Amino acid sequence: ATMGSLSEPCMRQGNAWVFKSSKISKFGNPSAMSRPRLAGVTGTVLRKLSQGTRVRATSEEVTKKSASAEKAAKLAARMEKDMAQNEPKVQEPAFNRSAGRDRYNPQTYFELVADATQSVKDAIEDGVEQIEVELAALGQETYKYRADTFVDVNAALATALGAGLAGAGKRVRILLPDNAELQRQNLMLQKNMGKRMREEMQVLGDKLVFGCLTEARPTLDEKLGSAFTKMFNGGVDTTPAPPETPEDVFIVLNIGVLDLPLVETYYEKIAQGRTMILMNCELDTLRGDLGLPAFPSKDLHYRFLSRFKPVFFMRNRKYTKTTATPPYNIDYAGTLFREYPGPWQVMLKLGDGSLACVAESRKRFYLNEAKYKMAEALGIAETKGSVINFLRTGYKAGTW
Repeated sequence: ATMGSLSEPCMRQGNAWVFKSSKISKFGNPSAMSRPRLAGVTGTVLRKLSQGTRVRATSEEVTKKSASAEKAAKLAARMEKDMAQNEPKVQEPAFNRSAGRDRYNPQTYFELVADATQSVKDAIEDGVEQIEVELAALGQETYKYRADTFVDVNAALATALGAGLAGAGKRVRILLPDNAELQRQNLMLQKNMGKRMREEMQVLGDKLVFGCLTEARPTLDEKLGSAFTKMFNGGVDTTPAPPETPEDVFIVLNIGVLDLPLVETYYEKIAQGRTMILMNCELDTLRGDLGLPAFPSKDLHYRFLSRFKPVFFMRNRKYTKTTATPPYNIDYAGTLFREYPGPWQVMLKLGDGSLACVAESRKRFYLNEAKYKMAEALGIAETKGSVINFLRTGYKAGTW
């Protein structure tokens, strides 16, 4: 900026140059001056101005001006933020879990596990001892992943759930199918994948431990393996043994249909009167194999599995509707959802990835019913009672 000639005499007073009609401070406010002035100019520039010399501000002086303005802007923003924080806030109403959710959009698995943990805590407080938790560990299509990946992810989620319960004062034991799976889990904890699990277990100590279902009834191969191990391992017995002091909560995971009788035995011998959680076991799939040759009978469901209450349940489904007109194939997806103590809900997956409730009931939906509710919400469902609807759905909505 260029200043005009100033012929008025000036004198130095402290840190300022004083003229007859105005005063320019070294750090003054340019808006308060009676003449056009440049804020922040140096004494040398002012002396030249007093002699009537035309001076152009250097880049250093402009930089100082910008820095001063930026500092003032930051101070104003900080003051505004402090005022906003001190304003009285209206307290938002607490989320009513018993009424269900209109929308659900967990951003991470940690948020999902936190919601499941809270549901489990509520159920335990209400006296529920046999609990089912289903988290949809690997999204929509778990069959695309290796079995080892599915097993490891389930172990990580179970550890997070167990850590949440242990933090509330519970002693938790995570149960794998057998001793071989337990040894594999111990090896996995030593790798990078198990770093977070290892840190949580070190912090919690004996409040969160791993075990196996064969502690209640060792298998023949475990007994034989222990006998051979004694010969070469200084007589150390590796047969799984039940805990001397049973924990408060037992989390069972990664089991198959042939392991279900062992789960019942473990509950009767060790976990009786305590909380047992079947986590990501897909019981609705395992029940379909009961009664087949060489598989457990259906009576196992009636006397044992039917007592497990779904406390947090997410069953993701993906469908395609074929039409005779464009676009011919319509893809849609959704979730059968339940969060204790809320109702069963059919959630439709929206374009942004969130889930929106389209139907709810206190009675559990069959998967075919959930599919119809999703299609009905999209306006692509067949008319109930029509021939085409009968051909698509069959005469029965669900199995036994």
